[in-house]
Amino acid sequence: MLFPSGNVLEYLMDKFIVGILFFVRVLAMMVSGPLLSALGIPPLVKVGLAVTIALSMAMVAAPLQPTIVVEPFALVPLVLKETFVGALIGFCASMVMMAARFAGGLADMELGFQTALLFDPTAGVPTLLGELKAMAMLMLFLGLNGHHALLEAVYASATLVPLDRFALGSMDVAFLVRMATGALILGVKIAAPIIVATFLVHIALSLLARIAPQVNIFMLSMHVKIVVGLLVLLATVPLVVLVMKNALSWFDDQLTMLLVALRTR
Repeated sequence: MLFPSGNVLEYLMDKFIVGILFFVRVLAMMVSGPLLSALGIPPLVKVGLAVTIALSMAMVAAPLQPTIVVEPFALVPLVLKETFVGALIGFCASMVMMAARFAGGLADMELGFQTALLFDPTAGVPTLLGELKAMAMLMLFLGLNGHHALLEAVYASATLVPLDRFALGSMDVAFLVRMATGALILGVKIAAPIIVATFLVHIALSLLARIAPQVNIFMLSMHVKIVVGLLVLLATVPLVVLVMKNALSWFDDQLTMLLVALRTR
Protein backbone atom coordinates (compact mmCIF):
# COMPACT_ATOMS: atom_id res chain seq x y z
CA MET A 1 0.00 0.00 0.00
CA LEU A 2 1.55 3.30 -1.09
CA PHE A 3 -0.02 5.47 1.61
CA PRO A 4 -0.27 3.55 4.89
CA SER A 5 -2.89 5.80 6.38
CA GLY A 6 -5.26 5.26 3.49
CA ASN A 7 -5.72 9.01 3.23
CA VAL A 8 -3.29 10.77 0.90
CA LEU A 9 -3.79 14.23 2.39
CA GLU A 10 -3.45 13.01 5.96
CA TYR A 11 -0.32 11.04 5.10
CA LEU A 12 1.34 13.99 3.34
CA MET A 13 0.39 16.38 6.13
CA ASP A 14 1.92 14.04 8.70
CA LYS A 15 5.21 13.91 6.76
CA PHE A 16 5.12 17.68 6.27
CA ILE A 17 4.80 18.23 10.02
CA VAL A 18 7.72 15.84 10.61
CA GLY A 19 9.83 17.83 8.13
CA ILE A 20 8.88 21.14 9.77
CA LEU A 21 9.87 19.89 13.22
CA PHE A 22 13.19 18.60 11.90
CA PHE A 23 13.71 21.97 10.20
CA VAL A 24 13.21 23.76 13.54
CA ARG A 25 15.74 21.43 15.20
CA VAL A 26 18.37 21.92 12.48
CA LEU A 27 17.85 25.70 12.29
CA ALA A 28 18.22 26.05 16.07
CA MET A 29 21.43 24.01 15.88
CA MET A 30 22.80 26.29 13.16
CA VAL A 31 21.93 29.48 15.01
CA SER A 32 23.80 28.37 18.14
CA GLY A 33 26.44 26.21 16.42
CA PRO A 34 30.04 27.05 15.56
CA LEU A 35 29.88 27.32 11.76
CA LEU A 36 26.82 29.22 10.57
CA SER A 37 26.13 31.38 13.61
CA ALA A 38 28.36 34.19 12.29
CA LEU A 39 26.56 37.43 11.47
CA GLY A 40 28.24 37.67 8.06
CA ILE A 41 26.43 34.61 6.68
CA PRO A 42 23.17 35.56 4.90
CA PRO A 43 20.02 34.23 6.60
CA LEU A 44 18.83 32.72 3.32
CA VAL A 45 21.91 30.50 3.27
CA LYS A 46 21.16 29.25 6.78
CA VAL A 47 17.49 28.64 6.00
CA GLY A 48 18.27 26.92 2.69
CA LEU A 49 20.84 24.61 4.26
CA ALA A 50 18.49 23.87 7.16
CA VAL A 51 15.70 22.98 4.70
CA THR A 52 18.04 20.66 2.78
CA ILE A 53 19.22 18.83 5.90
CA ALA A 54 15.69 18.65 7.31
CA LEU A 55 14.35 17.14 4.07
CA SER A 56 17.05 14.47 4.08
CA MET A 57 16.34 13.74 7.75
CA ALA A 58 12.62 13.53 7.07
CA MET A 59 13.12 11.07 4.21
CA VAL A 60 15.42 8.85 6.27
CA ALA A 61 13.94 9.12 9.76
CA ALA A 62 10.26 9.82 9.03
CA PRO A 63 9.29 6.10 9.04
CA LEU A 64 10.75 5.84 12.56
CA GLN A 65 8.75 8.79 13.88
CA PRO A 66 5.30 8.41 15.44
CA THR A 67 2.19 10.03 14.07
CA ILE A 68 2.04 13.73 14.97
CA VAL A 69 -1.32 15.23 15.89
CA VAL A 70 -1.94 18.10 13.48
CA GLU A 71 -3.35 20.67 15.88
CA PRO A 72 -1.94 24.17 16.42
CA PHE A 73 -1.95 23.99 20.21
CA ALA A 74 -0.41 20.51 20.15
CA LEU A 75 2.41 21.65 17.84
CA VAL A 76 3.53 24.61 19.96
CA PRO A 77 5.22 22.53 22.71
CA LEU A 78 6.77 20.29 20.04
CA VAL A 79 8.28 23.31 18.26
CA LEU A 80 9.64 24.62 21.57
CA LYS A 81 11.09 21.20 22.35
CA GLU A 82 12.78 20.96 18.94
CA THR A 83 14.22 24.44 19.39
CA PHE A 84 15.64 23.41 22.76
CA VAL A 85 17.17 20.17 21.44
CA GLY A 86 18.74 21.87 18.41
CA ALA A 87 20.07 24.75 20.50
CA LEU A 88 21.63 22.30 22.97
CA ILE A 89 23.44 20.43 20.18
CA GLY A 90 24.70 23.68 18.68
CA PHE A 91 25.73 25.01 22.10
CA CYS A 92 27.73 21.87 22.81
CA ALA A 93 29.43 22.12 19.41
CA SER A 94 30.29 25.79 19.92
CA MET A 95 32.06 25.10 23.21
CA VAL A 96 35.42 24.62 21.49
CA MET A 97 35.07 27.98 19.69
CA MET A 98 34.14 29.66 22.97
CA ALA A 99 37.22 28.11 24.58
CA ALA A 100 39.45 29.39 21.76
CA ARG A 101 38.03 32.92 22.03
CA PHE A 102 38.39 32.82 25.80
CA ALA A 103 42.04 31.75 25.40
CA GLY A 104 42.64 34.59 22.97
CA GLY A 105 41.00 37.03 25.38
CA LEU A 106 43.30 35.88 28.18
CA ALA A 107 46.35 36.27 25.94
CA ASP A 108 45.20 39.71 24.78
CA MET A 109 44.71 40.79 28.38
CA GLU A 110 48.21 39.63 29.31
CA LEU A 111 49.86 41.31 26.32
CA GLY A 112 47.87 44.53 26.55
CA PHE A 113 45.99 44.14 23.27
CA GLN A 114 42.68 44.23 25.12
CA THR A 115 43.32 47.77 26.36
CA ALA A 116 41.72 49.19 23.22
CA LEU A 117 38.39 47.65 24.26
CA LEU A 118 38.39 49.63 27.50
CA PHE A 119 37.67 52.84 25.60
CA ASP A 120 34.36 51.48 24.28
CA PRO A 121 33.44 48.15 25.94
CA THR A 122 29.96 48.20 24.35
CA ALA A 123 31.26 48.22 20.77
CA GLY A 124 31.51 44.43 20.64
CA VAL A 125 34.88 44.55 18.87
CA PRO A 126 36.54 41.12 19.09
CA THR A 127 39.99 40.74 20.58
CA LEU A 128 42.90 40.23 18.18
CA LEU A 129 44.27 36.94 19.45
CA GLY A 130 40.75 35.77 20.28
CA GLU A 131 39.77 35.95 16.63
CA LEU A 132 43.09 34.41 15.58
CA LYS A 133 42.67 31.40 17.85
CA ALA A 134 38.99 31.06 16.94
CA MET A 135 39.86 31.00 13.22
CA ALA A 136 42.60 28.43 13.87
CA MET A 137 40.12 26.28 15.80
CA LEU A 138 37.59 26.64 12.98
CA MET A 139 40.16 25.53 10.39
CA LEU A 140 41.02 22.49 12.51
CA PHE A 141 37.33 21.83 13.04
CA LEU A 142 36.77 21.66 9.29
CA GLY A 143 40.06 19.89 8.56
CA LEU A 144 39.33 17.11 11.07
CA ASN A 145 35.74 16.69 9.79
CA GLY A 146 34.15 18.19 12.86
CA HIS A 147 31.22 19.31 10.71
CA HIS A 148 30.65 15.66 9.79
CA ALA A 149 30.46 14.77 13.48
CA LEU A 150 27.98 17.61 13.98
CA LEU A 151 25.75 16.37 11.15
CA GLU A 152 26.00 12.80 12.46
CA ALA A 153 24.89 14.05 15.87
CA VAL A 154 21.87 15.77 14.33
CA TYR A 155 20.90 12.64 12.42
CA ALA A 156 21.44 10.47 15.50
CA SER A 157 19.21 12.79 17.51
CA ALA A 158 16.34 11.93 15.15
CA THR A 159 16.45 8.36 16.49
CA LEU A 160 17.48 9.00 20.09
CA VAL A 161 15.14 11.97 20.64
CA PRO A 162 11.84 11.29 18.80
CA LEU A 163 9.63 14.18 17.85
CA ASP A 164 6.77 13.37 20.19
CA ARG A 165 8.75 12.54 23.33
CA PHE A 166 11.29 14.41 25.36
CA ALA A 167 13.03 13.30 28.52
CA LEU A 168 16.07 14.98 29.99
CA GLY A 169 17.24 11.62 31.29
CA SER A 170 20.60 12.03 33.01
CA MET A 171 21.07 15.62 31.82
CA ASP A 172 20.77 18.27 34.50
CA VAL A 173 22.32 21.58 35.43
CA ALA A 174 25.45 19.78 36.64
CA PHE A 175 25.93 18.30 33.16
CA LEU A 176 25.88 21.76 31.55
CA VAL A 177 28.16 23.11 34.29
CA ARG A 178 30.67 20.33 33.55
CA MET A 179 30.60 21.25 29.87
CA ALA A 180 31.20 24.92 30.64
CA THR A 181 33.97 24.02 33.10
CA GLY A 182 35.65 21.84 30.49
CA ALA A 183 35.58 24.72 28.00
CA LEU A 184 37.03 27.06 30.64
CA ILE A 185 39.89 24.66 31.42
CA LEU A 186 40.51 24.16 27.71
CA GLY A 187 40.77 27.91 27.17
CA VAL A 188 43.30 28.22 29.99
CA LYS A 189 45.36 25.38 28.48
CA ILE A 190 45.46 27.09 25.08
CA ALA A 191 46.51 30.41 26.62
CA ALA A 192 48.91 28.85 29.16
CA PRO A 193 52.18 29.46 27.24
CA ILE A 194 51.55 33.20 26.94
CA ILE A 195 50.29 33.45 30.53
CA VAL A 196 53.44 31.75 31.86
CA ALA A 197 55.72 33.82 29.61
CA THR A 198 54.20 37.13 30.68
CA PHE A 199 54.34 36.03 34.33
CA LEU A 200 58.09 35.44 33.98
CA VAL A 201 58.43 38.81 32.23
CA HIS A 202 56.68 40.50 35.16
CA ILE A 203 59.10 38.84 37.60
CA ALA A 204 62.10 39.92 35.51
CA LEU A 205 60.82 43.48 35.25
CA SER A 206 60.13 43.66 38.97
CA LEU A 207 63.74 42.61 39.64
CA LEU A 208 64.93 45.19 37.11
CA ALA A 209 62.89 47.86 38.89
CA ARG A 210 64.71 47.03 42.14
CA ILE A 211 68.12 46.98 40.48
CA ALA A 212 67.65 50.09 38.30
CA PRO A 213 64.88 52.30 39.75
CA GLN A 214 65.59 55.05 37.21
CA VAL A 215 64.36 52.85 34.32
CA ASN A 216 60.79 53.54 33.18
CA ILE A 217 59.49 50.02 33.77
CA PHE A 218 55.93 50.88 32.75
CA MET A 219 56.87 51.95 29.22
CA LEU A 220 59.43 49.18 28.88
CA SER A 221 57.00 46.47 30.01
CA MET A 222 54.49 47.29 27.27
CA HIS A 223 57.03 46.63 24.51
CA VAL A 224 58.71 43.67 26.19
CA LYS A 225 55.44 41.85 26.89
CA ILE A 226 54.24 42.24 23.31
CA VAL A 227 57.53 41.04 21.80
CA VAL A 228 57.90 38.11 24.19
CA GLY A 229 54.24 37.16 23.87
CA LEU A 230 54.32 37.09 20.07
CA LEU A 231 57.57 35.09 20.07
CA VAL A 232 56.07 32.57 22.50
CA LEU A 233 52.90 32.42 20.41
CA LEU A 234 54.97 31.64 17.31
CA ALA A 235 57.15 29.08 19.09
CA THR A 236 54.23 27.21 20.67
CA VAL A 237 52.07 26.90 17.55
CA PRO A 238 52.60 23.08 17.30
CA LEU A 239 51.73 22.67 20.99
CA VAL A 240 48.61 24.82 20.68
CA VAL A 241 47.51 22.90 17.58
CA LEU A 242 47.92 19.62 19.49
CA VAL A 243 45.80 20.97 22.35
CA MET A 244 43.15 22.11 19.86
CA LYS A 245 43.07 18.65 18.26
CA ASN A 246 42.51 17.09 21.67
CA ALA A 247 39.82 19.70 22.24
CA LEU A 248 37.97 18.54 19.13
CA SER A 249 38.09 14.97 20.43
CA TRP A 250 36.61 16.30 23.67
CA PHE A 251 33.91 18.03 21.61
CA ASP A 252 33.00 14.72 19.96
CA ASP A 253 32.75 13.05 23.37
CA GLN A 254 30.56 15.86 24.67
CA LEU A 255 28.19 15.48 21.72
CA THR A 256 27.90 11.75 22.41
CA MET A 257 27.26 12.36 26.11
CA LEU A 258 24.64 14.98 25.26
CA LEU A 259 22.74 12.63 22.95
CA VAL A 260 22.87 9.86 25.55
CA ALA A 261 21.59 12.30 28.18
CA LEU A 262 18.71 13.40 25.94
CA ARG A 263 17.80 9.86 24.92
CA THR A 264 14.23 8.83 25.66
CA ARG A 265 13.59 5.37 26.99
